[in-house]
Amino acid sequence: MNANTMTTTMPPVGGMTTTRLLGAYLAEARFEAKRMLRAPAFAIPFLVLPIIIYVFFGVVMAAEGTAKNPNLADFLFVGFSTMAVMGPAMFGMGCTLAVERESGLMKLKRALPAPPGAYLLSKMLMSMFFAVVAMTLMIGTAILGGKTHFDAAQFALVGAILVVGSLPFCAIGLFIGAHASGGAAPAITNLLYLPMIWLSGLFVPLPGVMQKLVVVWPAFHLDQLALHASDVEGFQFMPPAISAVVLLAITVVFGGAAIRRLARVG
Repeated sequence: MNANTMTTTMPPVGGMTTTRLLGAYLAEARFEAKRMLRAPAFAIPFLVLPIIIYVFFGVVMAAEGTAKNPNLADFLFVGFSTMAVMGPAMFGMGCTLAVERESGLMKLKRALPAPPGAYLLSKMLMSMFFAVVAMTLMIGTAILGGKTHFDAAQFALVGAILVVGSLPFCAIGLFIGAHASGGAAPAITNLLYLPMIWLSGLFVPLPGVMQKLVVVWPAFHLDQLALHASDVEGFQFMPPAISAVVLLAITVVFGGAAIRRLARVG
């Protein structure tokens, strides 16, 4: 073998083909999704619990109200679906990152010959994968429950908006995981997640001044985007352009601050 042959057969040093690079990212994301699916403490609450809550509160308990106002059934479906995609994003990113960062796994990942950002990207894709599964289950439940008035195109549009809209919550989870310890991250995430789902006006009427404060919660803006896209009348309170800008700003600010923290401190 001469020098010319070696030059043509050896891959470029320090480089990867686009196919291999994409394959490495997808492999990391696939392993992360499988790992979380095999963790019942994570998978069951965020895939099963939203269905139970939606059926009990959004279908059974709201039967009288939805009979009087058919749009209420659509509003409740969108609200509970918003809740369903928030959980995997915030807890899947925040709590697991905090534990792995504290245990030193993140430093080990950096030492491995993986593409830049594959570790964080895999967690984001894992969270979005769970959002897709959660939305699929929610849509199936809504169809079987027979309360909503969406057609297939509306279900698909709402599902796509909510899955993509889980990114701001991934950024919030990333921010928590980058700053909190493994023991504190679940408590901090709950302190944000639980008030948000109730104070965003997703499925319960809020009294007085609390109605004006819903604009501070990203869940309200994601819910509004889905309601506008599905044209649910009577529950649209915020122009979709403003909601989209707010969600984008949250993603950039919290995601950028978290990545900067991880790059500096680890």
